[in-house]
Amino acid sequence: MNQSKIVLTATACSVFTLFVGGCGSEEEKKAPVAVVQERPKAPPKPKAKSIEKLVSSMSIDPRIYIEEKEAPRSEQQRIAILTFFDAMLRVDATALKSMLSAKDQLALDTMVDDGLSSFVDDVSLVMLQTGNSPDGRTCVMAIYEIDLDYQVQLWYLDETGNSITFVAVETPPRLVNKLSGNWIENYFEWKKKQAEIALQPDEETSYALAEELTSSDGSVGTDESRPGGPSGPSGPGGPSGPRGPNRPGGSID
Repeated sequence: MNQSKIVLTATACSVFTLFVGGCGSEEEKKAPVAVVQERPKAPPKPKAKSIEKLVSSMSIDPRIYIEEKEAPRSEQQRIAILTFFDAMLRVDATALKSMLSAKDQLALDTMVDDGLSSFVDDVSLVMLQTGNSPDGRTCVMAIYEIDLDYQVQLWYLDETGNSITFVAVETPPRLVNKLSGNWIENYFEWKKKQAEIALQPDEETSYALAEELTSSDGSVGTDESRPGGPSGPSGPGGPSGPRGPNRPGGSID
């Protein structure tokens, strides 16, 4: 009898051990897999309206020309650029001042007093190209056409929140003759060369800088005669100068 109990007990233990061991193995095989929840994807950013649509919806002056590939990706910047140059051609001083730096607001007052309205009436085309300065500032360059004469003006776009301010950059009268391909890159290459010239001996520097500032009729330009200067129609965006670029679609010779 005792022997039977021992056998039964041993058998029960063996069965129990096998059962527990089997259950443990099965549980390990069927261990729950951690579910990774996918984060909801952010909605795609709205695509900026094309220049063509903006020009049409905003009733922009048809003399303003910018290729889609030359326009900034930001719709806010596109609207600001079109608004700014449209206001320039309409001589809307109020709209312009709201977008100009304090220094350029003063220059604008002088330009208006000097007859900016009659001056821009002769502008037949304003070609625009955007890009970045070597330090990453957004820029827009305008080439104004009057008959067969052209003048370049470069602006920085300083963006703060929903506000964009235009800051005129020094551009000499003959610069249009030195640009080709990417106007803005060429401008900063030219500016770098001028800085290198300034480090040369005095005689060489004076000769080189005088050559740069001499206009097509042989006269020497001054700070006041440059776009963005303190007075005259050649202040911010004042187009006047030598023959320069081809019509839209061509390069700048």
